[in-house]
Amino acid sequence: MTAAGQITLLIWPDYIDPQNLADFEQQTGIPVRLEIVPSAVEMVERMRAPGPAPDVLVPPEYAARELSEEGLLLELDHSRLPNLAHIENRFKEGRAYDPDCRWSVIKDWGTTGFLYRTDRITETLNSWADFWALAAKYSGRVSVLDSPGEVIGAALKMRGRSYNAVDAPALAKAQADLERLKPHLHSFETNYRPLVLNDEVWLALGWNGDAAALKAVGVPVRYVVPAEGSQVWEDDWAIARAAPHPEAAYAFLNFMLDPKVAAAEARYTRYATGNRQALKLLEAGLREDPATYPLPGVLANLEAGLPLDAAGAKRRGALWTAIR
Repeated sequence: MTAAGQITLLIWPDYIDPQNLADFEQQTGIPVRLEIVPSAVEMVERMRAPGPAPDVLVPPEYAARELSEEGLLLELDHSRLPNLAHIENRFKEGRAYDPDCRWSVIKDWGTTGFLYRTDRITETLNSWADFWALAAKYSGRVSVLDSPGEVIGAALKMRGRSYNAVDAPALAKAQADLERLKPHLHSFETNYRPLVLNDEVWLALGWNGDAAALKAVGVPVRYVVPAEGSQVWEDDWAIARAAPHPEAAYAFLNFMLDPKVAAAEARYTRYATGNRQALKLLEAGLREDPATYPLPGVLANLEAGLPLDAAGAKRRGALWTAIR
């Protein structure tokens, strides 16, 4: 196929710089249509559904693993992605779910923690235990992500267990803690930023980039990487195996890996870039922000979301179904 035709990009809300899209369209003549999904669960379901596939998608690491195992992602030809040379080695080699970037290439990375409005919550929160303890006081003003890995992982870390634990005793305690939290929730919501902005939610389990974006528009929020530890995660670019326009999809991925484009993306989303040349282009205030680029001592207490064995994934899936 030629590069002609419209690209469909499957992505989260407000997760790509509109100027980057406009520049790509102007340079290539290829229009990009956004198909927005609210969470990774819906993204995986969309990829499994019958009908035309998108061309490009932005799966988190666990979704990239699942979709590649199901044969729904295109194996990448690195010779068609010369800008892959700008990616840091730690994001190109040895990733647990895709060691050789065969199916996915990093878009950005960040941490999972929580944020709270300091004009509404007067206490200083530093841990998952604080999050749970204050939920009752601020009942109805609390949200968690509509994402099982992050929510179950938070409950596990609060009890000193691995973010990726799958043993029945640990999950039973996590379920009890989540059942205790649930009555105080405003919502399970992945697109929670508008809720914080509009003063509906004051305490939200979420991501560092959302906190930075809210602060940038004047919302008084504080982001916390909990003392018990949490998750370091990665979102990736991938091409659907059944992409209607694979040539255009490769052109788009290579464009997004250009250092200037990746730097603009990091400024827009406020997440950390895995592009070493793009990092050099960022202003010092962004490059040196510890909420975006955690210090080594903080990073040492974070875990990646590793692949789960089938039995463990089933147990965690049953827990999420029960809670959700």
